[in-house]
Amino acid sequence: VRLLEILDKVAKDDILIILLVANMCDKGSGRLLTACIDIVVKSDIDITTLEKSLPHDLVKLIVETRENLGLATEHNAPPDKHVRRIHRALDSDDVELVRLLLKEGHTTLDDAYALHYAVAYCDSKTTTELLDIGLADVNLRNPRGYTVLHVAALRREPKIIVSLLTKGARPADLTVDGRKALQISKRLTKSSLYETTEEGNASPKERLCIEILEQAERRDPLLGEASVSLAMAGEDLRSKLLYLETR
Repeated sequence: VRLLEILDKVAKDDILIILLVANMCDKGSGRLLTACIDIVVKSDIDITTLEKSLPHDLVKLIVETRENLGLATEHNAPPDKHVRRIHRALDSDDVELVRLLLKEGHTTLDDAYALHYAVAYCDSKTTTELLDIGLADVNLRNPRGYTVLHVAALRREPKIIVSLLTKGARPADLTVDGRKALQISKRLTKSSLYETTEEGNASPKERLCIEILEQAERRDPLLGEASVSLAMAGEDLRSKLLYLETR
């Protein structure tokens, strides 16, 4: 009951987690399940995110309900077959296939929101290889108003955040509701992880994400010249990144 009372204050991305849990519980969660579905139906959460987060029957119900209520839009419609092919290639970590698909000329990395997709669902190596193609706007916003760096902050993978920043991602860019990547990262990180670790011990990944984004903002919070920021980063930060590469 208490969760129902505060459901409208829960971040949209967290609603999917609650919905998934409510769907797995017994009939006692019926009201919670219905409330979550209603929120998701009326939200701007796209079909790809739904498919990656929820079982097929729930996705089908949400899509059908949107259609019945007249809430289906081009932004929450399923991607076309050419975009799907790009996404499937990324799911297979096959960046070379992505290159071949781009040569066919049916879609672009930006039209497919390929960087957003890779940052959300692929490993850091695939994301770096996709960035190296050099054909995607690293500061592109998706239909929900998230830049690629915002999605990376949600993912909480330090190596991906560093890859984006060194390619020019702007840490000062805001979401529609006024949050920077750093604020997103902090919201998702337990307060206990903010404490400084003992010398020689590696920080948790979540804490390292915050340190990297703080470093980028301190160097140039307005222009977000992150490549310069990271080049000037202190030895402590570089040693932590090296730890991630060698662990």
